[in-house]
Amino acid sequence: MNKVTVTKLQMEAIEMQIAEGENLDDIIEDSRHYNFGGLWAPLNNMSVEQIVLAWHGYAEIEKEYVSFDEAMKAHYDGSLVSFHPKEGSKITESLGNRLKDGWLGGYSLKQLRKGNWMIEGGNL
Repeated sequence: MNKVTVTKLQMEAIEMQIAEGENLDDIIEDSRHYNFGGLWAPLNNMSVEQIVLAWHGYAEIEKEYVSFDEAMKAHYDGSLVSFHPKEGSKITESLGNRLKDGWLGGYSLKQLRKGNWMIEGGNL
């Protein structure tokens, strides 16, 4: 079976539908006939398979990478960021407070700037 992914915004839209007591069958039917607006707009680009699997919690949320600059700003603002040295790498380096201790010395500036960064949220 192929992995089914959704964006963070799509998952949030599904979760809002669940919180409002909407029916899965109605969401699927509506998605075939008209465009959703406002907070539910991310549902417009979802397949029926994505809707069903997200509704039941089986869809995987796509990773949303940010630039090195965005990651560094978030880090210095107190968010936890992680570094993925290359696309598809199973290595994930969560920085935490280690950035201040020169932890990134094993990577070149080019690797850092071209690497995949994620803002995990939370505070250090």
